[in-house]
This record gives sequence, C-alpha cells and structure tokens, in this order.
Amino acid sequence: MHQGSFIDVLLMFLGTILQLFGEMFGAAIRWCSSYANTTLIVAAAVALAAVLLGIKNGFRSKPLPAYVKGKGPGFWAWMAVIVLWVVVMLNYFDRQLLAVLNTSITSGEQGIAMTQAQFGMVTSAFLIVYAALSPVGGYLADRFSRKFIILCSLVVWSVVTWMTGQSSSYEELIFWRGAMGVSEAFYIPAALALISDYHRGSTRSMATGLHMSGIYAGQILAGYGAWIANDPACALGWRLTFETFGFIGVAYALIVILFLRDPEAKETEEGEAMTEDPAAGSVPTEDFSIGHVLRSLFTGRAMAMLLVMYACAGFANWFLMGWYPRLLQDMFGISEADAGPMATMWVNIAKYAAVLLAAVVADMWYRRNRNARAYVPGICFLLAGPCVIVAMLPALGVPIGLTLVATVTLVSMQGVAQGSLDATLMPVLRSHIDERFSATGYGLLNLTSVSAGALISWLGGYLKDSGIALGVPLSIAGFLMVICGLLFFLLPKKTA
Repeated sequence: MHQGSFIDVLLMFLGTILQLFGEMFGAAIRWCSSYANTTLIVAAAVALAAVLLGIKNGFRSKPLPAYVKGKGPGFWAWMAVIVLWVVVMLNYFDRQLLAVLNTSITSGEQGIAMTQAQFGMVTSAFLIVYAALSPVGGYLADRFSRKFIILCSLVVWSVVTWMTGQSSSYEELIFWRGAMGVSEAFYIPAALALISDYHRGSTRSMATGLHMSGIYAGQILAGYGAWIANDPACALGWRLTFETFGFIGVAYALIVILFLRDPEAKETEEGEAMTEDPAAGSVPTEDFSIGHVLRSLFTGRAMAMLLVMYACAGFANWFLMGWYPRLLQDMFGISEADAGPMATMWVNIAKYAAVLLAAVVADMWYRRNRNARAYVPGICFLLAGPCVIVAMLPALGVPIGLTLVATVTLVSMQGVAQGSLDATLMPVLRSHIDERFSATGYGLLNLTSVSAGALISWLGGYLKDSGIALGVPLSIAGFLMVICGLLFFLLPKKTA
C-alpha cells in the first residue's frame, strides 16, 4: 500500500471514530437533558441537606488546631482540592458559556432579539453584581463555614444557569445573569480559604495552583458549548445546553455534600473564634469587625496599589472572556462553532501551564529574593501587553498581515500573564497585609478587577454597534497590562 493511501485510510478511520464519539456524546447529553426539569427538585433537596448539616455542625467558622510543622495535610485536604477543582471548573464553564453562544442567543428562531450593546450589558450585569458582592463573600468566608457557603453558591448558580435557558426576553436574561453574580461572588474566597485552612505548610501554593487550574479547564470546555449547541451530532440548541449544565451542577452538589469537609476545629475555653494562622497569634472575634478589617488592609500603600494592578489586569482578562469568540469571527470570518473553541482553548492552555510553572519559578526565586513572587507576574505582563497590542494592529487598520494562528498565539500571551498572576496573587497579597484578612482582601481585589471587566464588556458592545472594531478596546487593555507589569516592580520591597 502506498504511503499516501495509508494516510488517507488512517484519516478516514480517525474521522469515523471522532464522528462516532460525537454521536455518543450527543446521545449522553440528550439523556442528561431529559432529566433537566428535575433541576429545581434536586436543588431544593440539596439546599435542605445543607441547612441540616449547618444545624448539626454549626454555621460559624471555628478555630483550627495549631499548625504542626512537617505534618502532611492528609487525605481530606487533597480530597478538598479534587472536589473543588470540579466546582470551579463548572463555575467558569457556566459563566463563559454565554460568550461562546453570542450568535445563537442574539439571533435565530430560539434567539432573543438584542443589539450587541445590550448583549454587553447582559455580561456586565453579571460582572457588576459579582464585583459588588465579592468583598461581602470574602468577609463571610472569614466568618462562616466554608463548606456551607460553597455548597449554597454551587446550587444557586447552577439553578440560575438552568433558568438562563428558560429566558424568553432580554429583561429575563439580564435578570438571571445578575442573579448568577450574586451566587458566584461567594465561591472563590470561600474555596481559597478552605484550601488554605487545610494546606498550611509547603503544599499551600501547589494546592492553590491546582485548584485555580480548574478555572482554565472550565473556560476551555465552555468553548465547546457552541459545538454542543450547534453541531449536528448534538444539536441541543443554546437553551437546552444551559439547562443541561445547570442540572449537572445541581447534581454535583451531592458529591460536595459527601466528600467535602471543613477542617477539624479546635474548641477554645472562651468559645471565641481564633485566627487560623499560628504566626498571627490568637485574635478574638471582635477584631474581625468590618471597620477593623478595612483599617488593617489599607495600612500603607500596598493594598491600594494591588487594587489598581488587578483592575489593569482585569480589563484584558474579562474582555477576552466576553468578546474573544466574536472578535475572531469578525477578524477572520469564521463560524461561531469554530471561533468558540479557538478563543477559549489556547489562551486557557497558556494559563494552565503558566499557573503551575510560575508557582514553581516564584517559589524557587523567592529563596534568594523576597520580592520574586511579585517580579514573576511583573515580567510576564510586561512581555504580554505588547504582544496583545501587536495582535490587534490589523483590527486598528494597520496593514500588517497576521494569520489566525499568529493572532491567537500573540493573544495567548495574555494567558501566560494571567496564569502567573493567579499563581502568585494570594502569596503577594498575604506578604503585604495581615494574613487573617486575606479572604476579605481577595474579595476587594475581585471588586476592582470585575468592575473593570464590566466596563470593558459594555464598551465592547457599544463600540461594535458604533462600527468600531472589537480590537480597539483590546488594544487599550494591552496597554493597561504594561502598566500592571510596571506596578509589580514598584510594590514595597521585602527584605526578610
């Protein structure tokens, strides 16, 4: 057999396997979706179970035993990372799904008539609510059972995802996206706090990084939401796609109930809540008042600088999450089904690799330089910002011939920068503030980042309706990435 013939047969065989896989996957999805109408019943049952567990175990957070150096985190510590990896993957899958189904939602028989500016407002509704409530979620994560908050958040946003598929008007769609912001604002601070409760020694960075990698997996998989909705092998349509994955999220809450635990608590003689950080000493409950927490966080300039930096980084990150699929459609004339995976896969693969590699590099460099955890993302942002700007030059009218592959490669440098930031942000934050209030501080950082995302998400739609290319706001975001990188080198220096 000639070599050419062999390759043709091999490609035909692989194509048949892929087609069969697609049909099997579509059948499985349709089977799951046939039970989607039970979503509300299952959600009510899970909510009742969460309340009963809270009554049994207590709703307030409890002090942890003193940290024993050299003692491993144990089975339930790693089980928490595994369980929460799936939760955060579903979190970002559900929120990213809207962007990849832009065309299906705004046009066609099942679509909802709206302009792109209105679609941008739907995205912004989620971001505005998410931003406003992130500090609240962080504060509550310092005060109450992490598991209870995580469980409630998962159930509510999954029900909201299901209800998104039920929306029949622009007003309903914007309402349910805003409601998703309410539920998701409570997840990340509580999850990071729970993982940090368990991993208090040398495994903390790795555990946190592995958890954050679930974000990128969710965004990559969401890119295939357009394939699930539109490909003949599945052809669920955008409504049934939302309903199906809302059901999956509610069902997974049963796994959370069974396999996620709050760490074993230590009772104090006075019954007071104590700090989990042995280095910080024992602090009574009244020291966690909102006024005291805020005064502590904003002592010195570091927290204010971090807020500005995270906002500058957020412009590019949230723009790409909301508009990148449509931008590729506009620049290269490709279909929604092709643009979705292209827009979500490569930038998130870059994030996935960077979040793990940056953690290792930063920790090794930290042994020689106490500022290394700030310098690593600083370098990445200084490199990535110009790459994003160059990628958008054709959209700005500059006659430079960039292919789809070249554009996606350059924009994926934003993923490298964002991954390095996700790996090091919490360690950098904790090195500049009182560590007892890190969840609240993280919530405040989310406030500025997501607020920037809400602004640029609306701006993208407004400019597009005005006939201005989506590359314009992304170019601005690239410039702000450079500013973010510079500010990392201007943070207060650590010498010990």
